[in-house]
Amino acid sequence: MRKWFILLIAFILLVPTPVRAQDSTTLKSLKVELWSEYDQSSMLVIHEFEVTDTTPVPITLDLPVPDGANITAVAYESGGQLLLANYQNKPVKDGAGQAITLFITERTKYRVEYYLPLERSGNKRTFAYQWTGAYAVDDFNVAVRVPQDSIDVKASPVIPFIQDEPFLSGGAKVSGLQQGQTYKLKLEYSRTSEASVATQASSQVEPVAPVDENTDGRSTLNNLPLLLGGFGAALILIALALFLRGQSSTRTIKHRKRSIQAHESETQVYCHECGARAHEHDRFCRTCGSKLRVS
Repeated sequence: MRKWFILLIAFILLVPTPVRAQDSTTLKSLKVELWSEYDQSSMLVIHEFEVTDTTPVPITLDLPVPDGANITAVAYESGGQLLLANYQNKPVKDGAGQAITLFITERTKYRVEYYLPLERSGNKRTFAYQWTGAYAVDDFNVAVRVPQDSIDVKASPVIPFIQDEPFLSGGAKVSGLQQGQTYKLKLEYSRTSEASVATQASSQVEPVAPVDENTDGRSTLNNLPLLLGGFGAALILIALALFLRGQSSTRTIKHRKRSIQAHESETQVYCHECGARAHEHDRFCRTCGSKLRVS
């Protein structure tokens, strides 16, 4: 019996088990950025964090994400650049939201970005953020940005906002958040414009003057037949010129060939006695001495 018990313990110890998130894991820093109506009519939420120097890696972390979040980026910093990180999406057991399972393979900064809708009532916008306390955080920071044309900007807990073109920006800092300790932030402001702060580059390029059929370099269907007719006439003239040039070259070659043949027939004289070829102006054969028959 004892022998079987020892074998069972050895089997459990030797079978590899997947690395799982550790509840005791502490984040060295967590920066939450809330950019309202940045490039969409919603809230861009950015989490940037790194584990402590004593955290064993590799390890997995489950970062909670609210339901309805549109996840757009999961990356890590390497050599001053952001590279795509290895992660999985999974629902939370109690049905409250979802989680991003990140595979932490090195001690560096990791970044998760997603969009959440704003609550609207007329010109008023409202948004609520909550850190669920999934992990303890040594240095917790939150930064909020709203368009600079916003009015009646309020945050709870209170955050002072300053001009930071093209935003109104504010932030708060909390040290030593314990595991399970939540942080909630409610934001509200009013705005008449629906334009995003960041406009796509393609929509920023505008002509100096209105573009119409009179603009240089622009053609319309009204003069398309004229353009096609001119193009066809040009092709006909080019083809005719090439044909005449070819005919002239052929006549020249034929004329030169006949001249050479006539010249060769006049100068080629052979001895009627020995058949040797005579040179030009010869009167006697250079081989046998016979008098050549030269006309």
